[in-house]
Amino acid sequence: MIEQFLILSDDKSTVHFVIPENIELPQQIEVHNIHQSLKNIGAEKYYPFDNEIENIVTSIEKGNISELNGTLISQRLDVQLSIDMQEDEMTATMTVTGAYGGIPLRGPLIIEALTNKHILKGINKDNLKTLLLKSQVLNPGETISNIIAVGQAPIAGQDAQFKSLVPNILERVLQPQEMDDGHVDMRDLGEVISVKKNTPLMKKIPATLGTNGLTITGKSIIAASGIDSDFQLYPGSSISPSDSNILLADIDGSPLIHASGVTVDNLLTLKNVNATSGHVSFNGSIFVQENIEPGMKVSAEGNITVGGFIENAEVNAKGDVTVMNGIIGRPVADGEALICRITAEGRVTTKLAQNAHIMAHNDIHIALHSNHCELESLGSIFVIDKSEKHGTISGGSATANGLIKTANLGIEGGAYTKVHAFHDFSNQKETLHSLQKHCDDINAQIIKIEQINIERQSPELAEKILRSKEKSSQDLSTLRATLKKEQITFNLNLKQNHIFVTNKIFPRVDIQFNTEHLVTKREYSPSKVFYSGYEIDIEPVLIKKK
Repeated sequence: MIEQFLILSDDKSTVHFVIPENIELPQQIEVHNIHQSLKNIGAEKYYPFDNEIENIVTSIEKGNISELNGTLISQRLDVQLSIDMQEDEMTATMTVTGAYGGIPLRGPLIIEALTNKHILKGINKDNLKTLLLKSQVLNPGETISNIIAVGQAPIAGQDAQFKSLVPNILERVLQPQEMDDGHVDMRDLGEVISVKKNTPLMKKIPATLGTNGLTITGKSIIAASGIDSDFQLYPGSSISPSDSNILLADIDGSPLIHASGVTVDNLLTLKNVNATSGHVSFNGSIFVQENIEPGMKVSAEGNITVGGFIENAEVNAKGDVTVMNGIIGRPVADGEALICRITAEGRVTTKLAQNAHIMAHNDIHIALHSNHCELESLGSIFVIDKSEKHGTISGGSATANGLIKTANLGIEGGAYTKVHAFHDFSNQKETLHSLQKHCDDINAQIIKIEQINIERQSPELAEKILRSKEKSSQDLSTLRATLKKEQITFNLNLKQNHIFVTNKIFPRVDIQFNTEHLVTKREYSPSKVFYSGYEIDIEPVLIKKK
């Protein structure tokens, strides 16, 4: 029997392999014989020192037992508890290792472990209770882990926000509300685009301080405060004397909403512009309730808003041009200039456009379609509605310094269509080349100066040379910073200023970036068309349903 060689200590914490005098060992034993003997003496759950047990078995087989006496082969171990805390002291995980016949997990042991780690806050009592319960059925050496404490992250303050208190007519153009007969309801248009003196225009929501966080060890984490900013004051509006967070209209007029302020222009209201009214030029904004009729010219120092159509007319605005129904010109022969011409130093927004030349310093927004138009924008061109399901560019051309976005590009069996995004590519690239050449020239100048033997020069000339080198070095540093900034801007524009089509690209579309052209010969599903700097690529995209 192997049991006679296994000695359980008086405190029943360890088991040693001991060879009593005058007792011979068996000729051969197996590992499982020792494990069975440990079970027989009540130590089956103790931690077994497997290497020592293997060594005993091997030594007995070889008859080499001189060093076996007193070998520790098994030991009772209490439950093991460890806490892993993240470096930022925001999360702690507790791991429990099942006891080898020793004391199981108890509440005081948990408290002691938390105290040693200085964990005071964010303790999850439910998770601790779960660990305690599960630990009672752990097999010896089996482990379980759970997050037992989570800190409170700081909540950054919100930046100052500016909320318009007057409706934005641009939203009505891009998503007009239709009546049962299909016509657009224009009855409240006057209220939408005109305000009376002292009308609240915009509300400022001040920046907030944020809420400080707390680590699980009780350390405070200071939250970043929101960035506060003031109204940007434009002509026709001022801050309310009774509430510094409210912007009021100074005059009766037409509001133009900016990010943090509102312009209010003098407003001229006309029912129609036709042969009866004559051409119109006004030092303010113009609201035409119905139509601008063929052959008429309208210009304004502010915005021009038209409740109906612009038909075969010439319209120029220092601000925005907003047309509720559409811009309609008549077809012309190839090579002839379009007669219907719209120019805005702001943006142009309309429901549809046909046979018109539209130029904007800002973006061009057309909700439904651009048919045989010439669109030119120093910003971006959007021929798409708010749902991004409708909008078609067919025939004519669209040229933008930014991106071009539409639902359909071209039309099945339709006219040849030209689109040119990131039109400013060559200018920006030339700017980079010019800056780089300037840097190279100054660097070459510095190298020449460094080759001069200063010691052979007169003191006056040496000082002049050194001053020249210092100035050139400063100029080079400034230029390199400018070059780096321009390069970052150029790379960002190259990435962002693409052509995005949410439905289909049809054949016979001439896509241009820089001097590169790609003429489509087949139909494409939703795609992103971009320029790598060397070639044009068409990449399919997945459109999420709205």
